Amino acid sequence: MSLPRAFLLSAVLFAIVGMSLGIHMGIAHDFTAVPVHAHIILVGWVTLGLYGLVHRAYPAMAESGLAWAQFWIAEAGAIVFPIGIALSIYKEQPLLAIIGSLAVLLGMVLFAVIAFTKLRD
Repeated sequence: MSLPRAFLLSAVLFAIVGMSLGIHMGIAHDFTAVPVHAHIILVGWVTLGLYGLVHRAYPAMAESGLAWAQFWIAEAGAIVFPIGIALSIYKEQPLLAIIGSLAVLLGMVLFAVIAFTKLRD
């Protein structure tokens, strides 16, 4: 599977999960998990989707030796961060949110390194 396709298919799954959570909150009239929903959509759907589109538009980026590492780190962050936010909200245990947010940041830093080294005019 190509890297852009992996990012985009993953993003679609996050969109479905995030939208489903939003619908569930609306039906239940309980919006406690809005930060979880927002981060699933923004980190999972939007950020991973944009990574996929950029990697597709600039194949040299997808061919970077760091590209798959960036995928797996960003993917892990997109999964762990919202779970950590939920644990922080419901159980007052923020450790996974902290770890997940650092993974999301590291994924973006790797993306930046790839972009700055592979994008050419």
